[in-house]
Amino acid sequence: MKRLLGMLIVATLTTGSLAACGKKDGGDVAAEASNGPSNSAGFGEGPGGASASPGGGGTGGTGGTQDPSADKSAAGPTYPGDAKGYCQAAVSAWTKNDMNRIKQLASSGAVSNFQYIEKGADHNWKYVKKDGSECVLRNDHGDQLQVTIDEHNLGKPQAVTDVVIEKTEYPSDASSYVQSFINAWYNGNTARMASYSSQSIAGSYGGKKAPPNWTESQPKEDKGDYWLVHGSSNAGDSYTFKVRKSLGKAGGILGIS
Repeated sequence: MKRLLGMLIVATLTTGSLAACGKKDGGDVAAEASNGPSNSAGFGEGPGGASASPGGGGTGGTGGTQDPSADKSAAGPTYPGDAKGYCQAAVSAWTKNDMNRIKQLASSGAVSNFQYIEKGADHNWKYVKKDGSECVLRNDHGDQLQVTIDEHNLGKPQAVTDVVIEKTEYPSDASSYVQSFINAWYNGNTARMASYSSQSIAGSYGGKKAPPNWTESQPKEDKGDYWLVHGSSNAGDSYTFKVRKSLGKAGGILGIS
């Protein structure tokens, strides 16, 4: 009987020891699964859990930096709220051949007109003025763009409804050449005046009032290497233009008196 009691005591002690060991091992595994390593910094994070990226964004985190292209796409295109800015934006897109942007800013008819404008004239465009519903822009050669705006659509898509280019042309006849210079003068297109003559001539006469209704008063004089073209206006002012014999290009007017 005593022997049997001793065996029961030994068995009880052995079973308790085994249960204690099992409880310890199982508790460690569960702790690692639920709590993770003692250093809790995740991927892309430095010490103390701070993000290693400039934007503070770990993968999937609420403070992460989004892809810049996603930001831009989410924001959507912008549309200037004034005629000058809208025209400049459309012409800038045209000079860069950015058809996506042109289609945002211009109606289908205006988009076609932009596409058909001869290339080579599309540089250094400067806004000049707004005349009614048209914006006027000119480049260094005196070429002129007239961009028509629907003012009700400013700040919205496709406010540009039309665009027309008026290129500087160089007549081969002396009388027509002078008349073209007078027209540019009358319209305040000093860049075109300079293309027909020189920067110094355009600077001297561009600030003066152009002769209204100027007409050639007598046949041009042949001076060998050049022509003299005389004319006057109904205001009484008269001018004589010294014009090259070889025309059809820039710089045909050599002097004015």
